[in-house]
Amino acid sequence: MTRQLMLAGAALAAAVLTTAASAAAPVTQAPVTQAAVAQEGRTFTVTWKAAKAGTPVDVYVAARPDAPPAQRRLAANDDTDGQATFTDPAGAGVRPYFFVQGDGARQGLWTAARVVPLEGAANFRDIGGYPTKDGRHVKWGQVYRSNTLARLTAADFQKVNALGVRLVCDLRTDEERAIEPTLWVGTAPVFVNSPKASLGANLSELFGKGPLTAESMRATFIGFYGQMHEQYAGEYRELFKRLLAGETPMLMHCSAGKDRTGVGSALVLSALGVPRDIVVADYAMSETLLGTSLTINPDDPDAAMFARLPPEVIRVLMRTEPAYIEATFAAIEKQYGSVDAYLETALGVGPKERAALRARLTE
Repeated sequence: MTRQLMLAGAALAAAVLTTAASAAAPVTQAPVTQAAVAQEGRTFTVTWKAAKAGTPVDVYVAARPDAPPAQRRLAANDDTDGQATFTDPAGAGVRPYFFVQGDGARQGLWTAARVVPLEGAANFRDIGGYPTKDGRHVKWGQVYRSNTLARLTAADFQKVNALGVRLVCDLRTDEERAIEPTLWVGTAPVFVNSPKASLGANLSELFGKGPLTAESMRATFIGFYGQMHEQYAGEYRELFKRLLAGETPMLMHCSAGKDRTGVGSALVLSALGVPRDIVVADYAMSETLLGTSLTINPDDPDAAMFARLPPEVIRVLMRTEPAYIEATFAAIEKQYGSVDAYLETALGVGPKERAALRARLTE
């Protein structure tokens, strides 16, 4: 009996030691710190970095960026290569979202291809996924930006409708909408349109002062960006009002999707706490997607004026040079002291509203 008690005591001690060792050295792996997706046709390549090199990583795929664990499908298990490639992982024609998680880690990162490939719009993209200063990330699938929707095909609208867009903030003027109307195919979302009738006066200011060169166009365009936060304060105020009301997924767009939309996107990302260099890089992406040539619509009243512009001036006009958006930030900071002060004073987005936006649109 004594021997049996001694053996039982030894077994119990061993169990306690094993439990203590396990508690001291948990099996939780290093978290994933970065993840991105590149799309080529129907092929998606997911890349990632973990806090510790060689960490086994699980890659899940879902048709929604907020899919609960039960709705995520395991696509790659214990992968240590740093990348994995899939073809139509969420089904043909379905935009996939990937959840990348270190094996055993409690948290992971959502990621997706930033650009939504469409036949009729080259600059349609998601502003999700960017890191914020407080260690969070902007949620995917909540805010999109684009150039004109007037040339979307029926297949394009099928893709856009699948994104669940509830609200479209059209920053174009009445004149622009009359020339290139958006004829939505399927169930149309709510539209909030800029109340401006025309850009004629602005264009006259932009192009009407003496002979244009690439250098003078660049200087004039930088000046134009220095005024946009005031000229479009009403539109941006309404945009934030709708975001605060939870009217997402939301799409903002203008004609090229780079100037008025570029400033609007930069303000949204800034309000969410995304670092300035990342905000500027997102702005600059439009040039890569659109190129620097200009397609002139013959129905545009300003077509003749655009046709007279030298090619080198067109290239400057179509660029998204970082200096342009930096001119907006510089003008805001000179006038208001900071971007946060501008958001509060001009747009009604104070600390309480920014906190609400971050709670809603970051994770």
